[in-house]
Amino acid sequence: MDGLHKEEIALDTVAGFTRRQLLATVGAAGTAGAALAFLDPPLAAALAAAPPRPGLASQWEAAANPAAAPPPSPAVHTLNRLTFGIRPQDLTHVQRVGVAHFIAEQLAPESIDDGATEAVLAAALPSLTLAPPQIGTIARDKEARRPVALELKQAAIYRAVASPRQLFELAVDFWTNHFNVYHFDSLCAALKTADDRDVVRTHAFGHFGDFLRASAASPAMLIMLNNAENKKGGPNENYAREVMELHTISVTGGYTQTDVEEIARCFTGWTLDQGGAFQFVARNHDTGAKTVLGHAIPAGGGMSDGEQVLSILAAHPATATFLATKLCRRFINDTPPAAAIAAAAATFTATGGDLRETLRTILTSADFAASADAKTKRPFEFLPAAVRALGATVAVPQGTKSLYGSLHLLAQSPYDWQAPNGYPDATGAWINTSGLLNRWNLIVALVGNTLPGVHVDVNSLVAGTPGSITPAQLVDRLTDRLLHRQLIAADRSQLLAYAATGVPAGHPIPASLFPGRAADVAALLLDSPYFQWR
Repeated sequence: MDGLHKEEIALDTVAGFTRRQLLATVGAAGTAGAALAFLDPPLAAALAAAPPRPGLASQWEAAANPAAAPPPSPAVHTLNRLTFGIRPQDLTHVQRVGVAHFIAEQLAPESIDDGATEAVLAAALPSLTLAPPQIGTIARDKEARRPVALELKQAAIYRAVASPRQLFELAVDFWTNHFNVYHFDSLCAALKTADDRDVVRTHAFGHFGDFLRASAASPAMLIMLNNAENKKGGPNENYAREVMELHTISVTGGYTQTDVEEIARCFTGWTLDQGGAFQFVARNHDTGAKTVLGHAIPAGGGMSDGEQVLSILAAHPATATFLATKLCRRFINDTPPAAAIAAAAATFTATGGDLRETLRTILTSADFAASADAKTKRPFEFLPAAVRALGATVAVPQGTKSLYGSLHLLAQSPYDWQAPNGYPDATGAWINTSGLLNRWNLIVALVGNTLPGVHVDVNSLVAGTPGSITPAQLVDRLTDRLLHRQLIAADRSQLLAYAATGVPAGHPIPASLFPGRAADVAALLLDSPYFQWR
């Protein structure tokens, strides 16, 4: 056991900071430089270079006066929230079956055939199906585990782009951040593959108590929060604190430092064996009596001490409220209504922590229906949304490597948040001058087909033959295709003026100018506030 993960003890401090301090100090770009180490140097250099932008002042009326923007239809709003991005065929489907039916479909991912997506991943990314003992062996080798980490990152991106189980993939992303495990340069670079498959993806639509127990025994989480080093006589309190503050009752849940200490004692002896699998070592367990949040835990319980703690936390009323708040923040708005939180918490409690039914309560609520444009796409929603909107083809692994590098530059690449709290879920963390500029540059690279392995056929986005399409037709058809909503008149006029540059009044755009002009207008639309909203 010690030989497998002793190097991880040193990783609990970075430049003198504990993970606890990193929680308060690491920003959205906190892992700058680290993630690109996974990429080939030429690709990293290409992605780091900002491509040129069209010469149009991006003064969007929608940014200055968002209330003036015509709202999206209920179908568009639902797709914006329940998918990683709208494709025309998705909108046609929702318009045909109705919003309520689509929500029900997405809440039953087991009935949606995802075989094509998984076949691509199985062929190109073989480490996804490695058995835990194989993953444990790889985890010991710093060089061998990095390719495994990159394959899991690519899988997350490809599923976001290609899977028809879109709501499930959004839920996986939500719970990945809730039970955050930092990926880079540790045993977790390999162990996270099993954690993603056997913990997060297995329980994302299950019961929270089962999810919590699986996470607590996950080798990746044991390493991430130092519980593998938790022994009697010198207990490590990191997991004990975070399982309350971040995973269950929250910092306002009423626990004390004594509760932290008692929970740490309950989890002594939970560790890994030499093969990287969970192991309870009885000789390292504190067998004395404990009291946790007012609950007496008798002496001599062994491993069941920790299991009792997890049951107490999963059933605690504060856990229902905390999880309902986070889910409402993700799917309604940054400051969700108290009534929506209460309704979701009530479902959580009544169903014994059924996450699917809790989410159903949120998605079928009036608050959800009325929340169009209240959220902003984070980078891991923005880039997949652009890929899906453009109908881009993404090769695995070349294209997924390009998209991973792009997401790193946007500061939200999968599994790369270093602190234990997961990527933030509020507009203020992502929408700033630097973040918007990086979004712009990457969209220009995307529509310009400069990302290796990712291809966009711009001409196919616009119905009609190049050389016969007017500037107004170009703007309106691309608006319909990429945004599925109306623009404020002033914004449409600005786009139209740009599209008509160098084109005689009343004439179509010359065929020689059309590909570049169409790409520029598409990029401007994807850079607009309309596309940032969700």
